[in-house]
Parts: sequence; C-alpha cells; structure tokens
Amino acid sequence: SLQDDDDDDDEAVNDESDGKIDANGSGNSLNDSVDANKQEEGQPQNKKITALTDIGHGIGLQVMQAGWTLDVDSRGIELMKGRHEIAQVIYDGVIDGLRNDPPDSTRVDLRLDNLVHCVLPPPGKSERDEELRRFVLFQDKPESIQKGLVIFANNAQDVFAARSNDSGSGACLDEHVAELFGNMKVGGRCVTLSDIRCHLTSRDDARWYHYESFQSGVGAVSWSPNKSVAVHVLTKISEDWVCSNEENVIPCPPSGVVDEAGRLRTKCLYCLKAPRRKQERRRKKRKRYSPEDGD
Repeated sequence: SLQDDDDDDDEAVNDESDGKIDANGSGNSLNDSVDANKQEEGQPQNKKITALTDIGHGIGLQVMQAGWTLDVDSRGIELMKGRHEIAQVIYDGVIDGLRNDPPDSTRVDLRLDNLVHCVLPPPGKSERDEELRRFVLFQDKPESIQKGLVIFANNAQDVFAARSNDSGSGACLDEHVAELFGNMKVGGRCVTLSDIRCHLTSRDDARWYHYESFQSGVGAVSWSPNKSVAVHVLTKISEDWVCSNEENVIPCPPSGVVDEAGRLRTKCLYCLKAPRRKQERRRKKRKRYSPEDGD
C-alpha cells in the first residue's frame, strides 16, 4: 500500500475523507463536503480555488488545464530543463493552433527555476530570490486571490524528503514547501502526495492549520496506474499558533506562525519553548510500481 498502515494520528486538526477533487475543486476534500453553517470549530470554510502553483510542473498540463478550463491564474515552476521545454512547446502550440480564438495567455505562467532559491540564497548570492518567492505565493496579486491559492507538490514516495537535500543547508524540499505553506494567507491550501506535517507544529500547537486526507482513486497517477494514492490537504486557518507549555501558570499569548523573515517560528515569543512537532512515522519500504504491475 502507498498509504501508511499505522494511520493512528490523533492530531487536533486531522480529518480523513474519501472525497475526490473534481474540475471545479469541489468534493469532500477541498470544497463543499461540510455545510458551512454546521462546521466544527477550527475546521476551515472551503472556498473556491482562485490560483494554482504547481511545484515541479513537468510538461505543464495541470497548469494549462487550470488556467484555461477553470479560468484561474496558474503558475508552474520546474527544475528539469527538458520537461520545461516540452511544456513550453505545448503552450506555444495551443496559443498558435487556436490563434483565431486563443485562450487567455496571461492565465498560465511556466517558469524554469529552482524552488530552493525562494527559501535559501542561490549560489553566490547573500539573499533568497524574493521575486521568485512572490511568484510562487502569488504575492503580486490581490489578497483575495492569495486566500484561494492552492499549492500542489507531487512529493510522492518521499522524493522531497531527506534524499532531496543537495543544498548543503540540512533542509529537504519538504521543509521548504512547509515554510511556503506557513507564509500563505489564511484560506490557502497546500496539496501534497506525502504528508509534510512532520515539519509543522503538531497536536495542541497545530491550531493554525487544518489537515485532511483522501484517496485519489485508481488511475489518478501515471506512475502507479493500478493503485489509489493518498492525497494530503493542509489549509491555513490562522496566522498564529498557541504555545502549549504546561509549565506556564498564565497561558502565553499567540505567536506568529512565521517570523519577520518568513521562516517558520521555532520558539514561543514569550516562554521561548519550541513548538511540538508531529513525529514522523516509520514507513514500510515501498515497492516501486510499473505499468505492468497488477493489483
């Protein structure tokens, strides 16, 4: 199974769902599974997707589909030059082939770049790429757009985990995605294929985000056509996290999720206690599936 067997999390902001995502972002997972008037405390009200960032856009199909069929601003960032060049050929071909009535070219923006550089300084630089960071987080767009932003990262089978760290910083790509999620506006969502909560505060400290997961259904991904994969959805519901230090006689006021530099806060502003984090579970060794595999 691609999903952990010991799925016994009891996080304060955890919900398991069997929903699907349709073309309009509806279904149990992202939109209207819960009546807005009957939602539990701390559970986010699901909103329409207003923007998409695809981290590792590959040949760009998801970005183009979202931009031209959902009519939302859609962006992609890709590290592999060959894949990005294919995406650009497809993009140019659509615009040229439909030149008599072309889709809105401004809805789709594909970029060849390194995601790490919007968190850490590029080689030879002393500061991170702020323009790239604004691009990924849609910070150049109105707040109303940012609140409906969905960031998608195909980090399946832990490809963004420890083995992705080649920057020498000690941080893996999942940690960078977690930081970007912390910098989203309230209402923003981060969708991944591996759970990144081990890089976020957990349990009592986790009230600033909501977590849910659902199964994709068979055939949702090309690399595992005969299997259903787990999809993890994080929704930001607050700009602050609450310290759960039980030694405090008087509870600490809330601390910001991120500090002034946009880094995930590692200590309470008042008692300096580190927030508790979700313990990463030991995973079974996963089989690599091929199209020839059966059920």
